Amino acid sequence: MDEEQERFLRSHMLFSALNDQQWQQVKTTTRTLTLAEGENLFEVRSQANRFFVLWTGQIKLFRIAANGQEKILELIRAGESFATAVMFMEGGRYPVSADALEGSVLFSFECRPFLDLLRSSPESCFRIMADMSRRMRAQVMEIDRLSLQSARERLIGYLLGQVSQEEGQVTLHLEAPKRVLAARLSIQPETFSRILSLLKKRQLIHATGSEIHIPDIAELRRFGESA
Repeated sequence: MDEEQERFLRSHMLFSALNDQQWQQVKTTTRTLTLAEGENLFEVRSQANRFFVLWTGQIKLFRIAANGQEKILELIRAGESFATAVMFMEGGRYPVSADALEGSVLFSFECRPFLDLLRSSPESCFRIMADMSRRMRAQVMEIDRLSLQSARERLIGYLLGQVSQEEGQVTLHLEAPKRVLAARLSIQPETFSRILSLLKKRQLIHATGSEIHIPDIAELRRFGESA
């Protein structure tokens, strides 16, 4: 890794509480990986002995249902860690598969040596627990969305979730291809397209490629709530 990458990792939530000696121990097991678009990182049920931090690109965590449909459980963005929970599972296996959505560079770390370090760094333990708690809350919210919301509500909720303001207009850049977002939201691709067409027909959005312009955020929210 170069100096910029090391500074990034050294300041990352997982490692910032480690002292210099502990960090040097972590570095000895660190690997830098480069994945091409569509390349697999690990398969579901494969031996889980490493966790990861994404430097650039995007990774999808997914499973394939019995009917062959892909369910995307999480989209990992640059700067985020993933598979950290596996270090606490004795003889654990990855519960999902991971593929690169685009060309990606990431760092991988051996679970067991890092777990040994955590025994002498309670602050790092709490930070990992906080990260796992955040993911658990997100999964509970995901279950609520799938159980209680229609496809239209889920798509509008996703769009509004990318917005930091309550009113006015905004232009969004979709973080992934539409087919990937459809799978992430548990919406069939044709349904996803129909909802976008409906929103465009009602002039609640204007779409050009991967850009979505929302002319009135409050109006789009009201339409979503009326679904």
